[in-house]
Amino acid sequence: MTHAISRAVVAAGGKGTKMAPITRVVPKEMLPVARIPILEHLVHELRACEISDVLFVIASDKSQIPAYFGSGTAYGMDFSYRVQDEGAGPGAPVLGAEPWTRGQPFVLAFGDNLIRPAAGDQAPLRRLTHGEASQCTVLTRVFSADDVPPHETILGAADSPRTVPSPYHVGFDSARLDHTGARWVHACAARWVLTPFIFEALRACAPRSNGELYLIDAVRRWIAAGNELRAVPLLPIELRFNCDNWETYTDAVATLRA
Repeated sequence: MTHAISRAVVAAGGKGTKMAPITRVVPKEMLPVARIPILEHLVHELRACEISDVLFVIASDKSQIPAYFGSGTAYGMDFSYRVQDEGAGPGAPVLGAEPWTRGQPFVLAFGDNLIRPAAGDQAPLRRLTHGEASQCTVLTRVFSADDVPPHETILGAADSPRTVPSPYHVGFDSARLDHTGARWVHACAARWVLTPFIFEALRACAPRSNGELYLIDAVRRWIAAGNELRAVPLLPIELRFNCDNWETYTDAVATLRA
């Protein structure tokens, strides 16, 4: 498709409780990897995908983020900020961004996830922003069902990466949601391209028992209703670090030394 996605919503409102006590002082997204904050790696990733406008959805106690990034002029981009409602869950940044998206397709990226392409290659996110048009596209990591890290969000069953050419795109329908007995599964890799359908899907989705609204719950309901998602798996040589815990963060620091 012709490139038309120029806006990104960055979710950076999580409390970082798994990484306390340091996150009581420094937001987890601002912890350094290879001498710059995790969130700055994401900014460079978005710029490489020709994203020009970014809305950071942050918690009220994360003033360090706008203080560091400012208006975006230094990156040749335009940055805006919105404070997320307390305790609203991962779906809240999306709903709160609805007016800012202006009815256009947009990237949703989670600010504590760092993705590194293979040396010399383009950012994996470009396969979403410059790929086949879809109402809902997600970058995934394919795991053996017996070896999924505990902090990953499973989307559903996957084909074996050993039998499918890479990179490949999968039309993900309701039949794949039930991954009972599956040998391989798709886990969400914190990068989405969404269209305005997601706002109505979130409003129709009930919060969980803890009162929080989850994006993945709304997407699963939407798929179960007969819609199709496009899953775009990371290649084995592409690295992703979900830095919401000390183990993954220290792994990122050790692997991506400057």
